[in-house]
Amino acid sequence: MEKTKLILDPISNGKAVLMQDYIYSINGYDIKVFKGFVTDGASVPHSLQWLYNPYGKYINAAVVHDFLYSCYNNTGINRTLADKIFRYIMQETGVDNRTVRRFYAAVRAFGETSWKKKILNEGYKDRAIIDHTKEAREYYNYWNKILGL
Repeated sequence: MEKTKLILDPISNGKAVLMQDYIYSINGYDIKVFKGFVTDGASVPHSLQWLYNPYGKYINAAVVHDFLYSCYNNTGINRTLADKIFRYIMQETGVDNRTVRRFYAAVRAFGETSWKKKILNEGYKDRAIIDHTKEAREYYNYWNKILGL
């Protein structure tokens, strides 16, 4: 749930800047997106923006997701968890199920090109689609206890 209000100020090129820190809490775990962070909203192809406004009802999820995909993410949350958090926030904020499914499928299929490599955010490295290593189990068990996704 939102702990602070999302306040965006449009800038050039369809982007917007956060005017204050934005904090979203998932089962007591706070994700803080800092004031001044620049987002492009939901990364909707231009040809579909007549149907899905990049700043539509899913904007809260998109801002958190953009932050988790950025080089500023120092949470230890990897790409798979970032995508699950994106889906979770959309569901929690009342985005219709069809849109949630479409957006989640899009980030899973095409998000890798936007995922920023991070020194501080290695977490479990998401090496395989299905990975049953001890490292993977420990990583996801740890985050499941925190986020309950």
